[in-house]
Amino acid sequence: MALVALYRSAPLRQRIAKGYSVYVPDPGPGRGAADLVTALLANPPLLPAGPSEQPYALRGSARTRGALWIDTGRVSLHDPAARAHAAEALAASVAQVAADVRHRGGLLLPTGWQQQPDPVAGLCADLHSAEVLNPVQREVFTNLVREHTAPLIALTGRQLYGPSGVAPGGSARLSRSFDQVSARYLDSCAPEHLERVRTRLRQEERVGRLEVMDVSPLGVPEVDAGGDVTVRLFDAQVTVASALAHALLVQALSMWSRDLERTGRRVRQMPQPLVEQNRARAIAHGLAAELPVDQGRRVEGPPKTQPAGRAVRALVSELMPHLRQLDATADELAPLFLGVELAESAATSGFVRNENDLLAHWHTDDRTALAPERLAQGLATPDWLTADHLSATNRSLAPGSWAAARIWLTDRVTGPAPQPDRNHEAQQKRKPEPRRKPDRPAPLTADQLLDRLAKPDIPAPEILDALRSYCRTGGALDLTRPLRSRGRDEARALRRVLRPRAGQRVRYEEPPASWEDATATRALRAAGEQGVALMHWDLPAQDRARVREALRRMGRAPGGVRAVLLTDATYTAREDEKRGTVEVLLVAPREEADR
Repeated sequence: MALVALYRSAPLRQRIAKGYSVYVPDPGPGRGAADLVTALLANPPLLPAGPSEQPYALRGSARTRGALWIDTGRVSLHDPAARAHAAEALAASVAQVAADVRHRGGLLLPTGWQQQPDPVAGLCADLHSAEVLNPVQREVFTNLVREHTAPLIALTGRQLYGPSGVAPGGSARLSRSFDQVSARYLDSCAPEHLERVRTRLRQEERVGRLEVMDVSPLGVPEVDAGGDVTVRLFDAQVTVASALAHALLVQALSMWSRDLERTGRRVRQMPQPLVEQNRARAIAHGLAAELPVDQGRRVEGPPKTQPAGRAVRALVSELMPHLRQLDATADELAPLFLGVELAESAATSGFVRNENDLLAHWHTDDRTALAPERLAQGLATPDWLTADHLSATNRSLAPGSWAAARIWLTDRVTGPAPQPDRNHEAQQKRKPEPRRKPDRPAPLTADQLLDRLAKPDIPAPEILDALRSYCRTGGALDLTRPLRSRGRDEARALRRVLRPRAGQRVRYEEPPASWEDATATRALRAAGEQGVALMHWDLPAQDRARVREALRRMGRAPGGVRAVLLTDATYTAREDEKRGTVEVLLVAPREEADR
């Protein structure tokens, strides 16, 4: 079958309205934060121009009188150079506004400072508006963001902060908001249907205006975003680096929605009560939330849940093809995903996953780090605004783990190398085969493998088939991170499922020398005869690294056998001795085509 057409959803323009609050240390009659904002908007500074060559604009809102937004206007963020230009111009604009606010007797601060007459008055969002080309794209994009409301809030929520640190929870703004409600499913955004959609939402959902939803399908007037779809889920971030990372997330969601629209598909209608419940949990608990999963039908027993961090990681996997199209780099995505990945896969906590964690870490290290003067000085410094403080903190906490996670993210972003297609040449010479071999099942990701193995009473042949499908994926075969993110009890149960019978387990006392030594040969023989074998080490904790290094040095196993890292952990033995366990599954191919 000849390829006659190839479609690719390129990025469209978007706009970022970067929000901050104004704090007046010595307020008085006519000298409050709202008065300063009004005076500044009456005579706004001329801000730098971004990629569109139009100067950024300063905006305010009658509903949030103690806040300011720096609006980029519609800009194209299609490649790293354009995004870097936009970030530099936005950081310079923030610094200039900070200087003007200080000149008028105030301080420009990250939203949420507690020590002021009304801390809630300055709580604001970073508004991300995406361009759409037709009503169907508007509908699909709105519904797609609605489906992922909870993980987006959990990742980007910001809490109140002050001299005593950062308040616990997810989003201070959304927990106190009376003019923003969860997005409703839209049946259509076509002009001829829009009035009926409004009527239905008003009568059945008590939503009188579309612009009060988390995702406004017609934009918001505050930033002159009419015609765009505005996402109001993201709390205003401290740094420009975080805001640009969120802009990448919005653009990838936009590209995904256009892929759905082009192929004639729509977004499923997730039950509104589930959207509301997950949204409330993300607002209250942030990345610590447990989110019920849409199981599609009524089931007996308690509902299945997943941690918010795992929901974020699942969203990353879905968006990765579109992030590759944007030529996103690991450094651009690190503020979004590295902290979540490290925290989900680490045996100990302490990694920072978002700016709530970052501010709490700064306060723990230095009790004066969150003082208004300190933060205001940061906002007046463009280089500070564009720096990735989350990655810098995680790198200082655990350099080795951070480096490994960055390599993992780089591999995910670059994707598997494209293989040369020799089918066309081969078809000219190939003789017809009497029987066609059946197609193999598609390769499985680590999470897909674990989801399949989580089914009760799964037979051994299905376990082996699933392992073989997983082994056909590109990259390193490492189940330790996905297993750790499942929680201790579930991970323990999945490891029991994956371990073969006793006769297929080979115990080691030392790191292996090569695939030719006697013990490795015995393990390979067991894998060849039974399809799978287990190599097991129980040794002093400090020797775990020697085992991993030896396995890397040995390279690929002979005969097409694939090695899957199952366990790499420490435990405390008798007399407080630290011991380590390393387990590697050897999975033999079914047929020559797997090799």
